[in-house]
Formats: sequence, structure tokens, C-alpha cells
Amino acid sequence: MFNFVLAVLGFGADVMTVTSGTAGNAGSTAAELITYMSSKLLDVAELVTVLDQFGEKEPLPSNSSKTIRFVREEKLATATTQLSEAVAPDAGGITLNQFEATVSQYGYIVALSDLAELTARHAIVQRTIYLLGLQAAETYDQLIFNVLDAATSTYYPNNRANDAGLIGSDTVAYTDLVELSALLSEQGARPFESGDYVVVVAPQVYAALLKDPDFKAAHQLVSPENIYKGQVDALAGIRVVRSNAPAFAAVTSAVGGQSNKIYSSFLFGRSAYQITDLQNMRIYVAAPGGQSDPLQQRRKIGWKFAFKSIITNQNWMRRVRSSGLSSVTN
Repeated sequence: MFNFVLAVLGFGADVMTVTSGTAGNAGSTAAELITYMSSKLLDVAELVTVLDQFGEKEPLPSNSSKTIRFVREEKLATATTQLSEAVAPDAGGITLNQFEATVSQYGYIVALSDLAELTARHAIVQRTIYLLGLQAAETYDQLIFNVLDAATSTYYPNNRANDAGLIGSDTVAYTDLVELSALLSEQGARPFESGDYVVVVAPQVYAALLKDPDFKAAHQLVSPENIYKGQVDALAGIRVVRSNAPAFAAVTSAVGGQSNKIYSSFLFGRSAYQITDLQNMRIYVAAPGGQSDPLQQRRKIGWKFAFKSIITNQNWMRRVRSSGLSSVTN
């Protein structure tokens, strides 16, 4: 009866369908169907890497060793001894401190076969070069982050003593920036050209600042557009810069039973850390051929750089450990 109804309605074996059937069977166009591929490659996350902007650059010339030495002549203490008439004071000494950085080389290679280039619908070589550039920038940023994250001076909101003491509400606020600004100023840290210190924070730390009552109160009458646009800009003499680079991802609290997210932020004045390049980042595209590729079957593309970052004044920066907007208290 069911087959009779289908035949009456026109769904017999002689009807061609595209929604059912198998290639080679009557009534199916499956053999004719292919997957249409868009001519546009989908975008990937292009993350914001900023740490190289705030370090003082000092290139290392070629043929000059792998190690660079920075030297600082320390300030003299304030003179408080009154001179005696016609009596020269005793001579004092000067103090020179040195900081050495040894560059390391980093790189990455991908290989594309000739068939991959010949059969791919998209411009796979050009797109691979673009992706390698993103990878190199994020690697460079991660290496600088690792150095800054080992700073000897760490600040915690709400007078917490360590990571274990942080809870979900321990976010960076306006009051923390006021205190941090005072700490750097007290140490004689020099501001950047804008006249401000700089703090680089993760998106969740930035979001917590946007919700801070002091931030909203300061902007709602004078510059409400900053609230509308979600721009912290500057607070307490500190320019707030947001970075969503992989290095700034949260870590989970090591305290048993807790899942609170903890972030590292970095506050610094000018010349707090140095970046030295022996070999600037370059992309290399090796054409097919050579002893290892006699049939010209593959092309290799990669990047390489040699550099090192080093903190040269621990007093002019602070590593800030805090919760973010998404952090919770268990």
C-alpha cells in the first residue's frame, strides 16, 4: 500500500532525486554531486602582539659575538655633608653595574609538495607565508613575555601575598593603578614620550577595568564616548594597553579544588627592559630542487630570527598578578 501511494504521488524509481540514493543506483544523481569550495580562505585570529613596542631596542652588529653587555653608572647619593672652609672633601667612588644578554636563534619550516601547489584551489604559498609571519610574531612576543614574567617585583591587588591567595574579585582597579604609579615614580622610573607609564594587560583584565566604578565615574560626564567605545585609555598616569596574544592567556590557580583564572600584566617605565636583535625576523622561500629534491617535488617556506630580551632595571617595572572579569571564587 505504501509503495502504491509513493507511485501515485510521483516518487517512484523513475524519479531523479538529489537528497537520497547512492551513486550507480537508479533514481540518484549522487555521482554528479561535488562539494563546492569557496574561493575565499577563512580568516584566522590575528592577535595583538605589543611587547616589542615598549622595550628599548639595541641591535647587535654582525661579527660582534652573540652576547651584548649593557652598563649602567648608578646615581650618586645626595650630598649632605657641609664643606669645611678651604678643605677639599674626600673623593667618592662610582658604581657600574652590567647586564649581559646572549641571543638565541628561533625558526620554523613547512614543506609544500608540487602536487599540493598544482591542485590547490587557493593561493596556498602566499597564505602559508602570511601564517608563518603570524607565528613568528607570536613567538617573538611569547619570548619577551617569558622574560618579563620572571621579574623580581610582583604586585597583587588587595594586598594578597601570592597566587594562592587570589580570589575572583581580586581584579586590577583604579586604586591599584594609583599605587603602582606611585611605586614607579618613587623609584624614578621615566615615563614614555606621552608622559605616562604603560601597563599591558589581557582582555579579561582590561574588561574588569571597564567595569571599575572609579573608571566609569571619571568618564561618564567628561568623556562618555570612552565608555561607549570600551576604551580605558589612561588612568592614574598609566596608559592601559590590551593584548590578546597567546602569552597573555590565563593560568588556573594551583590551589587544590580551585579553578580561579590568574593573569599576568606588566607595568613599566621607559628603558625598563632591552630588546637586542642580532638577526631580524625574515621569511625564507626555498625553491624546489637541490640534492635532496632531485625531482623538484617540494618547496620549503620558513622564518628565522635571533634575539634576546633582558630586564635592565627591575625597579622600573612591576609584574602584576590578578584575577580577570571571567575569574571565579570556588
